[in-house]
Amino acid sequence: MMPLQRKERKEVLEEFFAALDQAFLIYRQDLTKFENSRRPTDGLFGLGRTLQNDPCHDRFDESIEQAVQAMCASSPGSIDAEKAIRMLFIWHQPQDWPLAAQWMLRAIERHALPLIPFLNSEAAAALQKEYAKHYKPWDRLPAQKEVYNALKAQASHKQIAQ
Repeated sequence: MMPLQRKERKEVLEEFFAALDQAFLIYRQDLTKFENSRRPTDGLFGLGRTLQNDPCHDRFDESIEQAVQAMCASSPGSIDAEKAIRMLFIWHQPQDWPLAAQWMLRAIERHALPLIPFLNSEAAAALQKEYAKHYKPWDRLPAQKEVYNALKAQASHKQIAQ
């Protein structure tokens, strides 16, 4: 019975990482498609279509949220949770994303919150240190403050209120 459960969990984790990769790929394709179909006057004087208002951002956010929920349901180990969290952090993404996507990439970091309780204290402390390096206190948006505080609490074995 045990090997089957491990296999099922492994398959769920593989599906999660594939879903995450797919979400980033589709988001990048949506951004490229928008840019290629853009007219020169779009966004001029607040008229026409703008990338900031395109529904691709919401679709991307929803796909990340669904993937994270599925992973949490499989009760990942600390190593898998850490890998997933790192994939969600913006500095692990290529730097050539359009400016309009930068805000969304920072915003989806909040989806790391449900994964943080699966980290052991050492992994949480390492991620907290790395996070502090990339986001100075004055540069953290509310999502980054929440993630940082959750990592800090997990690193010290405190229970995190969800």
